[in-house]
Amino acid sequence: MIKTRWSRQSIYFKLTIFVILIIIFQALLLTGAMLIGGVLSRARENAYQSFSEKVSNRQETIEREMKNRWTNVDPYLIQIAGVLSDYPEQKEFFDAVAKDLIAMLRTTQTTGAFIILDEPNAAEVGNPVLYIRDYDPMLNDVGNKDLYMVHGPSELAKSLKIPLDQTWGYYLKLTDDNRAFFDQPYRNASLTFNAGLLGYWSLPFQLSPNDLPIVTYTMPLFNADYELRGIIGVEVSLNYLNQYLSGTDLQRRDSMGYLIAYSKSEESHLKPVITSGALQKRMIRETEPLLLTRVHSELNMFTIENHDSAEPIYACLERIGLYHLNTPFEGEEWYLVGMMTEGSLLSFVQRIQRILSASLVISILIGIAGGIFISYGVSRPIVKLAKQVRESSGEKNLQLNATGLLEVDELAMAMEAANNSLLDTALRMSRIIDLVEVPIGAFEIRENSDGVFVTDQLWHLLDVDIEERNLLIKDKAAFRKKLDQIFRCPEEGEPNVYVLSKEELCWLKIKITQWEKDVLGIVMDVTAEMLEKKQIKADRDRDPLTGILNRKAFQEELKHQMSEKQAGTAALLMFDLDNLKKVNDAHGHQFGDQYILHAVEMLKTIAKQHQMVLGRRSGDEFVLLLHHFSNRQAIRECVNSFFNRLQNVAIGLPDGSHKPVTLSGGLMWLEGPDQDYEEALKLADEALYQAKRSGKESWCEKG
Repeated sequence: MIKTRWSRQSIYFKLTIFVILIIIFQALLLTGAMLIGGVLSRARENAYQSFSEKVSNRQETIEREMKNRWTNVDPYLIQIAGVLSDYPEQKEFFDAVAKDLIAMLRTTQTTGAFIILDEPNAAEVGNPVLYIRDYDPMLNDVGNKDLYMVHGPSELAKSLKIPLDQTWGYYLKLTDDNRAFFDQPYRNASLTFNAGLLGYWSLPFQLSPNDLPIVTYTMPLFNADYELRGIIGVEVSLNYLNQYLSGTDLQRRDSMGYLIAYSKSEESHLKPVITSGALQKRMIRETEPLLLTRVHSELNMFTIENHDSAEPIYACLERIGLYHLNTPFEGEEWYLVGMMTEGSLLSFVQRIQRILSASLVISILIGIAGGIFISYGVSRPIVKLAKQVRESSGEKNLQLNATGLLEVDELAMAMEAANNSLLDTALRMSRIIDLVEVPIGAFEIRENSDGVFVTDQLWHLLDVDIEERNLLIKDKAAFRKKLDQIFRCPEEGEPNVYVLSKEELCWLKIKITQWEKDVLGIVMDVTAEMLEKKQIKADRDRDPLTGILNRKAFQEELKHQMSEKQAGTAALLMFDLDNLKKVNDAHGHQFGDQYILHAVEMLKTIAKQHQMVLGRRSGDEFVLLLHHFSNRQAIRECVNSFFNRLQNVAIGLPDGSHKPVTLSGGLMWLEGPDQDYEEALKLADEALYQAKRSGKESWCEKG
């Protein structure tokens, strides 16, 4: 019922699909109008624009701090250069400029300020240095209690009442890991005496393994006579710099925040150099360059491909302008990179998409519900009518109830008339067949009908009871299954004849023809004909006295057995009854026949029935085929066992005495189906007469 209702050809299915398609079309029309109107693209563009503006504002803040505040060294550079000329000795020089260096530290609001001098023996003992650090630039103590001396004379720290840092050293030992901030401005000092044009921002590094990571801004230090003496600069610790990389403006919670990336002009990739936040450090691979795919060229919007986040990460890049054109370090570019996950950046876009998707799903559900409701009301009377037709008996006139739908009721009346006319025709045909008194039945399986049209005689021929009849006549699949069961038992050598197991065996002849997509069949009872054929065959192939195969039938069976692919080891044996003539002369041919029958019964015990074929060649000669043995020795043992048993077998004579049943035998080995039967029989006969000459009651083999 359900399968039929949801068939693509049913009214129920078509009405439901029609209503669903209308509602889906309306939903798609509304969704398409919103998409064409640019709702999603506009929302995505707004998200990109907002993201870009926040990154741009943060870039301006950081650039302003780095270019205007943290590098505001020039006012002190001139003064310190003059003091350097007045105090060429490093100790007096550091004593004289210490307060100026502290003032520079306070003014720039950095975490450290330093002067590093270059001396001839610096490579051995280290460079003379005055390095003062403020771990919290926003908190200024009048007595300088918040300052620490990282490098420099301890006597000077004591006079200034500044404690020594835990990583303090008198000199600064420059190594390959920490000397870039010194070498870069120092090596380029020959280009100009304007130290401001040679300012250099270093990448993050550590002064010593136990020191905190920092970035520095350094310039060459000239004395008043423009002699290069060292460098001067400030440091910004990464802890302090990270305060400017907080991503709360991008996302209040779980923000990816900002990072600073670096590249050289000859390099095409950006490498993260300053990262912030545990979430960012977990998601961004700091040891790898950023693999970027551009998504918006005007707003410098990209997606980061190499990350460890479960969802896409978007990045907005803004260049931090640190260097002037035509300066030594203009090729080194710093970028502020703002980052947001897709779920955070496009949350509003995704919300709109979810609303549109939910609307579409709800529309489909409403369409399904509405389609089912409408189509159910229309198709229910038709379904009831179809149920009546299916449940009606094929043997009675069809009577259908009114549905209340005019067109359907007219169709029902036409169906009643057609069915009743067909039933009358079938009944007349069945009566005509009954009058002929021929055991024949007929059936028809129609493509467009679930049931089967049959004549009354068919059920008797198929041996079907009333309960099974009612099932088969309504279900053509069950009827076909019934036919398949019959087709599994064909009669060998008789086309279209099958054995049907009843209380007594019977044979049916079934002829089937295909007419377009319908199947027509005739079933006839041919039991009498088959019994007659089998009796004729038995009379033709069997010896009248013993019932075993005669000479010709044995020869045919031998060819059949030896033609099998796996006939095994086989042998042909000739047997001759000893002293049959004496028995006939002494007691008559009737008792001689009993003697023969007794010998045949013994011969039947030589091997198992499926391993032997026994036939009568003439009056007292018998021929035996042994086949499907594993080897020759097995056949020899079988024959020896038979002759041993014969010694204990005797037949009672009419005079009350007993006479042993004795035979002589000759064996010839068979090699295959191509072996000549007459030749093999001749050799077996020779072996038989050899056994007789040796004293009878024995056997010999040949070949």
